[in-house]
Amino acid sequence: MKKLNAFLSLAVIIAMLSVGCTSGGETKKKASEADPRVGFEVKGDKVIFSLHTAVYGGQILDEIESVTVAGEFNGWDTAAADWQASDDDGDGIWTLEKTLAEAPCGSKFKFVVNQVDWMQPPTEIDKKYLTDDGFGGFNLVLACE
Repeated sequence: MKKLNAFLSLAVIIAMLSVGCTSGGETKKKASEADPRVGFEVKGDKVIFSLHTAVYGGQILDEIESVTVAGEFNGWDTAAADWQASDDDGDGIWTLEKTLAEAPCGSKFKFVVNQVDWMQPPTEIDKKYLTDDGFGGFNLVLACE
């Protein structure tokens, strides 16, 4: 009986450890901060758009010369000079910073590579970041929390 109690106690302790404990002081990150597939992060009154080539790699067949953030906020212009992202350090992450006044919460957008290749967002992200694009795919949604 003592062996059974010891075994059950050990099993309970292992189960508790596998579930994990938190200190209570941890804060949950917003999905857009934690998940590069979402394509943006809101910081104060700024929004930082980011295309991670590792996330979209299977869709990108040509060398990337430009990445445009095209959306409702710029008339879906694939060549808008002030909506061009950059990858200055060559790490494969193309970024563009705008204000929320320029790209308001709720705006729909997509990344466009080389002004012609519309990137389909990953569909396994939270559905609040996706909306039907009317062409059989999806747009990203600038969801602010």
